[in-house]
Amino acid sequence: MKTLRHLLHTFYRNIRPSLLNTMILKLAVPVVFGMLSQTVVWVTDTMMVGRLGKNSIAAIGIGGIAHFTVLAFLMGFSMGIQVIVSRRFGEKNDSEIGKVGLTTLYLALFFGGLLSIGGAASSGWMMELLNKDEIVRGLSSDYLYFRFLGTIFFFLLFTTRAFTDGLGITTAGLASMIITCFANIFLNWILIYGHFGFEAMGVKGAAIASSLAGGAGLLAFPYYFYKKDLGKYFKGISWKFSFPHLEEILKASTAPALAELLNNISFMIFIEFATIVGTAAVAVTNMLFSTLSLSFLPGYAFGVAATTILGQALGAGKAKLAYHGAFRSAFFSACGMGTMGLVFILFGKKMLSVYTNDPELIQEAYGPLVILGIIQVADAYHMVIGSALRGAGLQGFVFKAYTMASYFVFLPVAYFLGIYLKLGSVGLWSGIVAWVFVLALVFLIRFRRRDWAHNRV
Repeated sequence: MKTLRHLLHTFYRNIRPSLLNTMILKLAVPVVFGMLSQTVVWVTDTMMVGRLGKNSIAAIGIGGIAHFTVLAFLMGFSMGIQVIVSRRFGEKNDSEIGKVGLTTLYLALFFGGLLSIGGAASSGWMMELLNKDEIVRGLSSDYLYFRFLGTIFFFLLFTTRAFTDGLGITTAGLASMIITCFANIFLNWILIYGHFGFEAMGVKGAAIASSLAGGAGLLAFPYYFYKKDLGKYFKGISWKFSFPHLEEILKASTAPALAELLNNISFMIFIEFATIVGTAAVAVTNMLFSTLSLSFLPGYAFGVAATTILGQALGAGKAKLAYHGAFRSAFFSACGMGTMGLVFILFGKKMLSVYTNDPELIQEAYGPLVILGIIQVADAYHMVIGSALRGAGLQGFVFKAYTMASYFVFLPVAYFLGIYLKLGSVGLWSGIVAWVFVLALVFLIRFRRRDWAHNRV
């Protein structure tokens, strides 16, 4: 009874109104809704292209995976920008914030341009490697070509959002994602089906719409630069390209970029494992990833909050606030993701019935979903504390942990249980369970050492 009373007291102490809780929620809530709008884009893309037939769905699925691998790398790269900016903000070093922002802009324009041109030029042979069906190969090549052309917009969007997130202005990212969402849906309607005098372009139209929507999302940031007087960070600084700041950005951003890239590749290998198990396992994998996309939102959002608070606090010399801010962010994430876990367990079959009416497929997917529901709290701590460690300057450690866990825990366990022991979907997804627990444990142990408090970023 005493233990229960202590737990309830601790829970109340963590959720009661406070400046720290207000700061965390102010940072995280806009990110949740921003990511939710991105989920809406994925769903509506699939629904609107779905009317064109199975070949079109397959084309955007394969082309989308290839392009998302690049986007995952760019999103990981932008994490380093947030880490640097939040630290300089805490240090009240305005000129350095401006120099980092300017160097980031030049880098995004140059490297984003190279990716757009080079990726578009290589889209044909990439799809030849991944596609055996001639019709799907042609459609997916067109789709990937036009998605790559818009890569520069998304790199600019990710890095600018990371810049404003580091300053604590997460509403800018929310506004950007909302504009991107509605622009994507509207342009899909025009270009996929042919309205307002445009010809119906089908899959190609969906790709053009998505790329242009990324450009539209950039329109939100000039407003916030004016409203929040962000021009002050750029007054009196040289507009020449700065190689020392490029080195600083690469040092902070390369490890998370590679981590996201290798993680994405490991999940692509996981999908290949599912194809070995059978068609049902592939269907289950798609259903579960779609379902889990909702539970990831709090983890990602409170990870952004933890990175910003920790970076700003360390920059101001407040190590205690940095430590407690990260753990409080993880607590809020655990509440949200833990609630989703209970929903998965109690109402999982009803949720899965949205995707299919096949009772055998629902039963096949429900077992892994229950397991995933159980580990949601651990997943919350893994996501948020991992983000906090990056904010503390331990990007290299986090990169090594993710790589080791992905290729020496996740994939071997999934293969051994799912394929070798023939446990099917439950065996495959047990690999992810092991991956989450290992990462959560490693990150918590490392973070609690607190020796990161004096790391330079």
